Amino acid sequence: MGDDYMQNEIEELRAQVAELTAERTASAKEQAQASNDRPPASESAEKASGTTESTEVSDLQSQFQELFETIDEELKAANPLTVLVVFALGVLVGRLLPR
Repeated sequence: MGDDYMQNEIEELRAQVAELTAERTASAKEQAQASNDRPPASESAEKASGTTESTEVSDLQSQFQELFETIDEELKAANPLTVLVVFALGVLVGRLLPR
């Protein structure tokens, strides 16, 4: 009986992995298609003006801003007791880990 249960669990996990892989592939294709839709820019002009580095920095800053906004929304939507319990568990685990 235990072997049947384990087989079923393994099959379900394989199905989930296949589904996630398909989703990742689809999103990668969408991103590639979106990047192909943008008009091509002259790389030599970007390198000469130094906009490549500033674009990367601004892109990184916008990603961090989006991350912080998402975390803020999640914290506002979360149950305060849940947040407190997760924080307490983090402190407990941190204290139990060897240094």
